[in-house]
Amino acid sequence: MKFHGQISPLERDSDAFSHTNFKTLNGYQNHSSSRSLVRVVGHIDFDYFYAQVEEVENPALKSRPVIVCVFSGRTEDSGVVSTANYKARELGVRSGMPIALAKKALDGMDAAVIKMDHEKYETVSGRIMEELEGRVDILEPTSIDEAFFDITSSTGGDYSRAVDAANSIKGAIFAREHLTSSIGLGRSRTVAKLGSDIAKPNGLKAVYPEETESFLASMPVAKLYGVGPKTSATLDSMGIRTAGELAMVQPAELERAFGRKLSAYLLGAATGTDPDPVVAGAPPTQFSRIITLSRDTRDPQEAFNQLSKGVEYVHRKLITSGKMFRTVTAIGILTDLSTKTKSRSFEAPSDDAMALRDVTFSLFQELSSSVTRDFRRVGIRVSGLSTVDNQSSLSQFFQAGG
Repeated sequence: MKFHGQISPLERDSDAFSHTNFKTLNGYQNHSSSRSLVRVVGHIDFDYFYAQVEEVENPALKSRPVIVCVFSGRTEDSGVVSTANYKARELGVRSGMPIALAKKALDGMDAAVIKMDHEKYETVSGRIMEELEGRVDILEPTSIDEAFFDITSSTGGDYSRAVDAANSIKGAIFAREHLTSSIGLGRSRTVAKLGSDIAKPNGLKAVYPEETESFLASMPVAKLYGVGPKTSATLDSMGIRTAGELAMVQPAELERAFGRKLSAYLLGAATGTDPDPVVAGAPPTQFSRIITLSRDTRDPQEAFNQLSKGVEYVHRKLITSGKMFRTVTAIGILTDLSTKTKSRSFEAPSDDAMALRDVTFSLFQELSSSVTRDFRRVGIRVSGLSTVDNQSSLSQFFQAGG
């Protein structure tokens, strides 16, 4: 299916980036200083990122199904699929699928099963974000393979110029890293994110301002950015299943169900008028790491020992970003796949490794005694982040937690 403003997927020729014609929208180029520019927000998603990085490193993989996996070490096939290339997806493999099931689906297909190399992917992501930062007005990375950006100023709010800019971004990333990406453009973050989803793989979907209402009308509310399963279920119980239906609801009715803040966001998302800005260099609000245990256990010492490298990873992220934590959360995913957590917050922040280890172990002792099933996966999360300038002493940290 072709969408207006979308680039067809490339095969191997990067010149195809310059061979697509786009509709030109007049009336957005010459704004007087007294009028605000039409907003141009973009969202970029690096296509099947981990697997694509592996394909670039080993081109022979491009003709094969590829899955990048997180192995638990419990057995040869224990763990889950993190990313699958499109050849693997065509055979039914999805992210989060157990490795054993994925291998069964790919039996006889000469599939490549690769262990995740997070450090390698972070390095590639860093180079791409650096490239993006020099080509947009404002860049807000939201994960290792996604980012929002704003190009309102540099394009003058002209969507034909915005499409050219997005094409240049895609071409530059392909030239530098040989990786394809998908971009959505619109007047809000919600519209831009929906556009990049539609554009996959390796496409560009530009939703011009006057097309926003029709674009959103039949869109399922569950696809709106920031709408999770709980909110979606509540809307469904109210008979609201599309963005068009949501846009027609009276604000007072939504406020009764969701409160003023969330209801205002939902209406803005449904109409493409949500005003949330793209925030340059938005600081992280938390760091976390979850691992799959080599065997199910409720022993806090065994769980903590296996998570030890995850604790080190989180501490390393704190140090390299110049952050300290105030809240530590121990995460346990049980054998019935339910998630349980225990948290502890402190008045005095710290970036001390020993403090982090001690608090994490203590929380796992509490968590272990509060559950009746074994842990399948465990994790750590630090939040309430602040800068190193505000660091308090380790003794203050423990005093605050006593």
